[in-house]
Amino acid sequence: MPHALSRRQSLQLGAAFAASAGLACVSACSTSGMTPDGGGQADAAFARLSAKWLKDSARTRPSWATALGDHAFDSELTDMSPSGRAARNAVTAETGAALRALDREQLGPDNLLDALMLQDALAAADFSANALQDWAWDPLVYSDLAGGSLYALMARDFAPLPERLLSAAARMEKLPELLSQARSQLDPSRTPLIHAQTWAKQNPGAIAIIDELIAPNAAALGDADRSRLLGAAETARQAIRAHQAWIETDLITKAAGDFRLGATLFDPKLRWSVDAATPRAEIRRQAESDLERVTSEMYDIARTVLATRSGGAALPETASADRRRAAVLEALAIAAADRSARTRLFQDVEASLASQTRFVRERDLITLPDAPVKVIEMPKFQQGVAVAYCDSPGPLDRRLETFYAVSPIPADWTQEQADSYLREYNRRSVEELSIHEAMPGHYVQIWHANKHPSVLRAVLGSGTFIEGWACYAQDMMIEAGHGGDDPLRRLVNLKWALRVIANAILDQGVHVDGWDEAAAMRFMTGEAFQEEREAAGKWTRARVSSGQLSTYYVGWTGHHALRREVKARDGAGFDLKTYHNRLLSHGSPPLALVRALMLGLPLPTTA
Repeated sequence: MPHALSRRQSLQLGAAFAASAGLACVSACSTSGMTPDGGGQADAAFARLSAKWLKDSARTRPSWATALGDHAFDSELTDMSPSGRAARNAVTAETGAALRALDREQLGPDNLLDALMLQDALAAADFSANALQDWAWDPLVYSDLAGGSLYALMARDFAPLPERLLSAAARMEKLPELLSQARSQLDPSRTPLIHAQTWAKQNPGAIAIIDELIAPNAAALGDADRSRLLGAAETARQAIRAHQAWIETDLITKAAGDFRLGATLFDPKLRWSVDAATPRAEIRRQAESDLERVTSEMYDIARTVLATRSGGAALPETASADRRRAAVLEALAIAAADRSARTRLFQDVEASLASQTRFVRERDLITLPDAPVKVIEMPKFQQGVAVAYCDSPGPLDRRLETFYAVSPIPADWTQEQADSYLREYNRRSVEELSIHEAMPGHYVQIWHANKHPSVLRAVLGSGTFIEGWACYAQDMMIEAGHGGDDPLRRLVNLKWALRVIANAILDQGVHVDGWDEAAAMRFMTGEAFQEEREAAGKWTRARVSSGQLSTYYVGWTGHHALRREVKARDGAGFDLKTYHNRLLSHGSPPLALVRALMLGLPLPTTA
């Protein structure tokens, strides 16, 4: 799911304000383009503040800036040394002071909303850098910087190829220094083993980018530039190989950190992740209640499916937990039998995307993008955490392609493991995946968000709004008739709902309650009906991330609640397409702020 990792490392709060909509180009943005209100002195002051923060953020985080639309720093890499971190901390502190001095009572509504989002983003960035200190123990921070800095230059044609190749040469020349910074900053005694092991799998992916996307295009350069590019490529390869040896022989052997954050760190991380101060215990209580409700609905469908298949009487309306579980598993097994071959998954994903696009257009559910989406194989440097993600262009590259990236089935998996994966991602489940990641999920929503005139808002997009929309979209498509009268499709949709609910429970179970692998797997395969491969992958993801898994559940429930409120207010005048277009026209703010806009309520002046 990713958006999962879309904006590939939105899991990392080190990129808190880059979140899911990404760090946009700022050096070419006009002040008026960032602040739609622009009326009085406070609005003008906020415009200047925003422009400076955006520019300084791009300058001190050039790798993210490139990936998400700013090409002024394409030849640079993010400085992860103590001085580089100090520079970013200074930007956060300076911006925070300026924001606190601003008279927010005088801001127009768009600027006030952006100011509230910026306030939270600064607090989250400060927490990540100084309390969480992920730069000292999480190697995946560096994994994305290394591979992502090169991939972002080559994945999209945002500039002429020779220009992008020269930027790639400059970055490859600097790559040894970045990897050296990683080795000096990471403390093996604080690094969890699973993080080190995941990095060991991802690190060689940077060489794949060089060999597949950069070096084959060297002929586009003149002799001198081509020689420089190929030399830089070899320098980078050697540095990556040497770094791989360090990961395997040093970091992995010495990794002794606990992947569990514990309540002291998890609670603030959860608050910044879900954009809400809802107590952890309340999220858990709500999730457990929804788990029971959805399981009961799945049992009702399973009763109908099994009675139809057997020709016998339906199962009783009430049954023990074990009998309900057995019935749901039996019905899900029927859906799982209709699955792709190991070599056909990508074709089925593409076919599902095409059919969903036709359906959304025919039912006129929402305004569709005028920019393309393309199904791709997930780059190797991103594999090992999520099954899929949506990689949208930044706000200033908005007409470029969106990538719907799907992880291939690992070549070293046994046939039994591959079958487990394909049972989970059977043909009906692939429909859910494609709705979530693309149509009308992340791809459509981010396209709408990128149209908002405030670049700052696109930069500060709420992961909870974004993930919640994609989960809501899955249910909305079922309501609109996608899947027809197929009860198994609805059953699989509810299984995905259970996944959303289970994510929030798992997040807390792992990081606060001390769940081990056996407890986590028992919960996912038992109460959430997940196949072994899906559960195993989620166990890894829960350990290498924190807080982000809860965004699905909080966003999903929030989007459904908001639509119910607006529909109750509008009555017979409620129109679904109008609602969707208006909702998404605001960008991707936290749901509490969108609710105020949609219902005509005043915005708070403090977050």
